[in-house]
Amino acid sequence: MLKRYGAFFNFFRIVFDFFVITAIWIAVYYIRFESGLFNLSKGSSGFRYHLSLLPPIAGLCLLVFIGSGIYRSQRIQHFSVRLWLLLKTSIITGLLVSVFFYYLRETPYSRMLLIIFTLALFAGLTASHLLSLFVLRYYRKKGYNQRHYAVIGTGARAQQIVRDLRRMEWTGLQCSFFVEEDFPPNPAHLLGIPVYGPIESITDLVKTRDIDEVYVALNGHRPAKLGTILETLQSFGITIRLLPDWGGLISLNRPTVVPIGEQLLFSVDDSPLVGINIIIKEVFDRLAALLLIGLLSMPMLVIAVLIKLTSRGPVLYRQTRIGMDQVEFNILKFRTMKKDAEMKNGPQWAERDDSRCTPVGSFLRKTSLDELPQLFNVLKGDMSLVGPRPERPFFVKKFSENHRRYMLRHKVKSGMTGWAQIHGLRGNTSLRKRLAYDLYYVKNWSFMLDLWILLRAPIRLARAQNAY
Repeated sequence: MLKRYGAFFNFFRIVFDFFVITAIWIAVYYIRFESGLFNLSKGSSGFRYHLSLLPPIAGLCLLVFIGSGIYRSQRIQHFSVRLWLLLKTSIITGLLVSVFFYYLRETPYSRMLLIIFTLALFAGLTASHLLSLFVLRYYRKKGYNQRHYAVIGTGARAQQIVRDLRRMEWTGLQCSFFVEEDFPPNPAHLLGIPVYGPIESITDLVKTRDIDEVYVALNGHRPAKLGTILETLQSFGITIRLLPDWGGLISLNRPTVVPIGEQLLFSVDDSPLVGINIIIKEVFDRLAALLLIGLLSMPMLVIAVLIKLTSRGPVLYRQTRIGMDQVEFNILKFRTMKKDAEMKNGPQWAERDDSRCTPVGSFLRKTSLDELPQLFNVLKGDMSLVGPRPERPFFVKKFSENHRRYMLRHKVKSGMTGWAQIHGLRGNTSLRKRLAYDLYYVKNWSFMLDLWILLRAPIRLARAQNAY
């Protein structure tokens, strides 16, 4: 039943996108030829001819959309992943439309119109898919469009995946039951969910529980019969999702699967920032930092004068922090505390209404304006605009002793803001939660995720409760 509803919804999305393409194709004609924004020395082919090209253009666009996979279910993926896919799809579509006009040859077509069409297509697709996403998430929170899953295993990873999916209520994923090999003689519950056993009983349970997916999260040993059980479940049309037991290893990035003969080799990257990704992030950081320094130079000058007039000491405060690959660097901030504020008690977290702060410094901390000089750290290459916030050596040593995965944050550049910060985890908040968000960013880095964080940062800053 769910698959039939899914097919109907996808058909509706395709039809809706057809109307989006139609509106864009008409709009770009008026923008290019009727708005007065562009030179018309070469004239135009006329609106009727432009409109007559809509069917092949729309057909070509929809074929590319379907082929690129933008209508596939992405229930548990973050929207930034889909945004990157939409951008690539729009560029490919624009290139193919250009090829179409190259071979059409009847009338030379405006290159500027094709550029506008590609940009408008990306904007239109983004709006269309955001709308469908909001509609789906709204109905899923209301209890509609649900998918039910079972979990093989009851260990820490099995329980964690259930907790994570419960927090992501917009996915519409509901756990129906666990199955375990060492099943107690009496009925049991875990996290309020029934536990059944032995494992082979799952083939009968899925028939009566309307299960769509099965998550395999076994620790250590794996029963030899599991392969046969999974094959049977697949024959029922059930999606199988494996949670590998990596032991002490942590997958920092999406593992790549390499076939070696009849075996599958999982290759785990050290960092998502490899190859062209490094260049993209570095170039964007430096150019954006240079632009922001130019735009914010006057406000920074005003802040510097206020600091100098209201308290003794330097305008800038330099502090040693730990960055990428555990390399130390001096972070720059506007001084917000009285001179030698840590001489008495040593390093400690800033607190609300901290007596060590100057009047101007308190305001700068609450608005995060004290961090503006870090743009020079970004320009120098010590930091990035987006990444896990860098900590002082004292705290890095302390945190790494208590949290085994803490040092994995240093596989990417530290940032002025990050995934944890836009979710309200700033200052003296839960270290465990901040670490979880930082590791999510490290594992799932993409350029579109960076842009998403930068767009969200000002909104989160306006609502900040832990900045002091």
